[in-house]
Amino acid sequence: MNTKILFTYLFSACLSLEAMATDKVQPADSICNPIQVISQFPGYCSIFHTWGFIGDSLCSGEHEARKDDGKKLYIDLYDYSWGQRICAATGTKGDNYSQGGETTYGWIEHFWNNPKNRNHNIDAKADPKQAYIIALGVNDKYKKHPVGDVKTDICLDDYNKNANTYAGNYAGIIQRVKSIQPDAKFFVVTRPKENNQANPYNDVVREMANLFENVYVIDLEKYAPSYKKGGEIRKKFFLGGHLNAMGYQYTAWMFMTYIDWIIQHNWKDFEQTAFIGTEYKY
Repeated sequence: MNTKILFTYLFSACLSLEAMATDKVQPADSICNPIQVISQFPGYCSIFHTWGFIGDSLCSGEHEARKDDGKKLYIDLYDYSWGQRICAATGTKGDNYSQGGETTYGWIEHFWNNPKNRNHNIDAKADPKQAYIIALGVNDKYKKHPVGDVKTDICLDDYNKNANTYAGNYAGIIQRVKSIQPDAKFFVVTRPKENNQANPYNDVVREMANLFENVYVIDLEKYAPSYKKGGEIRKKFFLGGHLNAMGYQYTAWMFMTYIDWIIQHNWKDFEQTAFIGTEYKY
């Protein structure tokens, strides 16, 4: 085995053993990049038996294609989505509450209030899940929806009073799902870097973990490789402006590696996972 690869493997193993040997939760910055070494195995992601995937085109396995006349098409191929790749790897079930072009405000309308969407009008209220991954924000930014302020735009007692901003609607999604599955685990995803400009939408996502229990950040902006145009990720894993089949698989591996890391650094939080959605507690 290559010496460099062997050292990386042993270093990762030591970190894992160290994490198992302590009850203390250590912040990501104090240890390493959670996805510095991306595993193709699900790890502790397998403790969840049901998943909900909340997002836009990049959550829907959307592919760009062209007709014979050259007209561009956008097709949501849910079976290719990173969410369904996670389900395939873990042998579990999951539903895509997502479609191309979706925003936080649109999601509430199309998947919650009046389910009317391109995924067979699926209703996010109908079948509560143990775990949810939320990846929304690309279209909010593209359509210049106001970012808002987490301090003023969110009413923790009544989500109907939240402001119609990214902050208010993002929190409103979590609050709505919590109303049907109070103990569900949420993994909220920041948008990866594409340039050197600050992304205030990502700051809102990070704040969700401070506002609500059982919310954990998958910080792609901070830890994932750059998604800049002309970069390695774009060359390998994109087909036009969306991921290709390999890109969705790579994203699934990245998410599973990150979630496994989160669980290993927060053992106590996940010890009653099997009871989520049941009458049982310990």
